[in-house]
Amino acid sequence: MSTTLRLLVIVALVALFIPATQAQVTLPHYDGFNYTPGTMLRGQGGWDAVNSGDTVWIAAGNLSYTGFPSSAGNKITFSGAGQEQVKLFTTVTAGTFYYSYLLRVTSLAGIKAEAYISGLYQSATSTTTGTLVWVKQDGAGFAVGVSARTVPNAPVNYYTTTQSLNTTCLVVGAFQFVDGTSNDSAKIWVNPDASTFGKTAPSPSAISVNTGTDLTGLARFVIRQDADTTTPNCEIDELRLGTSWADVTRAISATGVAEADDGALPHSFRLEQNYPNPFNPSTNIRFSVASAGNVTLKVSDVLGREIATLVNETMSPGAYNVRWNASSAPSGMYFYTIRAGNAVETKRMLLVK
Repeated sequence: MSTTLRLLVIVALVALFIPATQAQVTLPHYDGFNYTPGTMLRGQGGWDAVNSGDTVWIAAGNLSYTGFPSSAGNKITFSGAGQEQVKLFTTVTAGTFYYSYLLRVTSLAGIKAEAYISGLYQSATSTTTGTLVWVKQDGAGFAVGVSARTVPNAPVNYYTTTQSLNTTCLVVGAFQFVDGTSNDSAKIWVNPDASTFGKTAPSPSAISVNTGTDLTGLARFVIRQDADTTTPNCEIDELRLGTSWADVTRAISATGVAEADDGALPHSFRLEQNYPNPFNPSTNIRFSVASAGNVTLKVSDVLGREIATLVNETMSPGAYNVRWNASSAPSGMYFYTIRAGNAVETKRMLLVK
């Protein structure tokens, strides 16, 4: 096959696997920042910027937290004044909305006041905010706090435990729509216990109640750069958005298989399309089993040769996520096959290096 023909085949395959660009993501949503290091966040994965100034960058490497699945991509870095990066999601107008991410603050040099580094916007066009995560210097480290709205519409309340520089912490934020007026609330959890992952929310680290006008909905997640004297050097990874605690926290077994849900048990066997796809070098595969039994998940190449065994264990009914790192495999089409009892399903994925 000629070089030109090979390129045409690869382009055609990529076109099959890349979905049409959508400005709005559906819930629950996961972003492991699996983008090229040294590029801007805006314009990738549904991210956009709402103002001018320094951008948010993709940096090589990722963050990790005990009990959490391994990151599927890289991380983002930002500091000081600059653009606000926003991601539009399915509008939520009732109940509780959650988001989580891994945070590492690497420097507090020049920081003199507090600032919020993430939050939620009311709509696709409004910048009215909710559930703002704040950081401020606290001795040699920093404190993490939350406000339901911007001051003076709601107080900023801080978790009392100081966080250390260059140490990854897990931050979970939530906004709760409450019946009545001027009473919606925001909560934050900092380093919640891994035993709660994929289950129900424990007691929060801090709470803030809105005293101003209630929000009509939530539609965008925002990463904010405030000023050189307020926004420290930050790294963020593993962003999750959803409408339950289980959506934004994922338990992981000793074999590395993450439990994907904690709601009603699945009624059927299901294998989902891997994400991201195409990928390089890692991708995630989600599947559900309706009854207890031995489950295998294997990867093979186009010639049918087995490349990797990702799962081979007895599993309880539930939804799961497993990550395949294909750093040692060449570019090309691969197939992943799951077997659970008499049920078998195969899907294809594309590795592009």
